Amino acid sequence: MKVFIKSPGRVNLIGEHTDYNGGYVLPCAINLSVNLYFENCSEKSNVTSDLGYSMIFNTSEKYQKSQKHWENYVLGVVNELKHIKKTINNFKCNITSSLPSGAGISSSSALVCGLIKGISILNNIELDNSEIISLSRNVEHKYIGVLGGIMDQYTILNAKKNKAILLNCDNLERKFIKLNLKDYELLLLDTNIKHNLANTEYNSRVDECKQALEIINKVVDANYSNLSKVSIDDITKSKNALKNKIYRRALFVFKENERTIKSAEHLEKNNLNQFGRLMYESHNGLKNNYEVSCKELDFLVEYTKQYDSILGARMMGGGFGGCTINLINKKFTKKFIRLIKKQYKLNYKLDLGVIIAKPQKGLEIIK
Repeated sequence: MKVFIKSPGRVNLIGEHTDYNGGYVLPCAINLSVNLYFENCSEKSNVTSDLGYSMIFNTSEKYQKSQKHWENYVLGVVNELKHIKKTINNFKCNITSSLPSGAGISSSSALVCGLIKGISILNNIELDNSEIISLSRNVEHKYIGVLGGIMDQYTILNAKKNKAILLNCDNLERKFIKLNLKDYELLLLDTNIKHNLANTEYNSRVDECKQALEIINKVVDANYSNLSKVSIDDITKSKNALKNKIYRRALFVFKENERTIKSAEHLEKNNLNQFGRLMYESHNGLKNNYEVSCKELDFLVEYTKQYDSILGARMMGGGFGGCTINLINKKFTKKFIRLIKKQYKLNYKLDLGVIIAKPQKGLEIIK
């Protein structure tokens, strides 16, 4: 059997670091993907990638985490599938990708979801999307070391063309929002500062949010299940107990959650100006209260503010590098790209990556 899986990346329009806090996010899948070509084989498994990675192993063997970071994506998926079916057949897989890694557009989740889908088909394991999401999270938590939420996987598996998903990450209630951007488009600017989230402060933010929730529940004698449910009154009442840094984390989560809900309303009404304003507010919060930005991201966002043809911009993803997402008039895109690439090179001696992100449907199986 041969199977071809096309697993897309995603952009998050707004709602950053709210997913693991049980809040709202507003993502869509995009027109760049990890492409995985599978076939059964009787010999050892052989996985190759257009990035120059390759590995040979036997699925019947027991193995621990590899010293080579990328191998853990494959080994983690096989190990997790073994909990469902003891014997996983050996396979060949060739991986190509148009998704840049480390840019905050979910290349890792696209890879993991694609691997789970392809290997499960080869082994006649029937999984629904919720089961794939659960397996994917296990792989990223246990083998990759990133304690993320479910936004990436959910979007990759469930997205629809030209629609964003207003997703409640607590109960998985969703609403598809039609994206009628009219004369505007989504421009991603990649700082080309590559970050490994497992080695950044990403997991520290997860811990800080857990601390905030625990302290607030004690102070106000409540039983909030996640930080996104906490009212602004209870955050304010707990300010002294939270201390400055943890208070600012909680405040950001509350405000970002509100911004995400309002953004969905604005997009439904085609009110792009108000949505753009909230994008700028989101970046300000990520920079000052959540402290996950960096000077390169801040420069890219600030630079857009001098142009009326750009309605909004913000950093996107885990932070400390990666992309900004910009809502820009199509007629201005080419000129702006020339300007910003030149200025970025002058300032940081780095080439700026450019992606026009078009909202697309989720993971496809092409047998």
